[in-house]
Amino acid sequence: MTDTCDVVRSILTRTFRVPDHEITPHVTLEQLRLDSLALAEFALVLQERIGVKLDSDRAGRFTTLADFTEHVDTLRRTETAQAP
Repeated sequence: MTDTCDVVRSILTRTFRVPDHEITPHVTLEQLRLDSLALAEFALVLQERIGVKLDSDRAGRFTTLADFTEHVDTLRRTETAQAP
């Protein structure tokens, strides 16, 4: 399984042009200047990359990037466990 933190970092730097040094576990998505449209795009790109469906409204509710990636990891484990 691909490391979620690496995928999130890649999306933020390549798609949203967030400087790598700004991406830390304790930064919020709001601090990264991701508005609701950017969050929707972020959720879609993340789904394409790792196959986890994520509601963009819910993505914006996480306090920090660490909280967000932990939630995505939980979703990935749940979906993997449910797969036939």
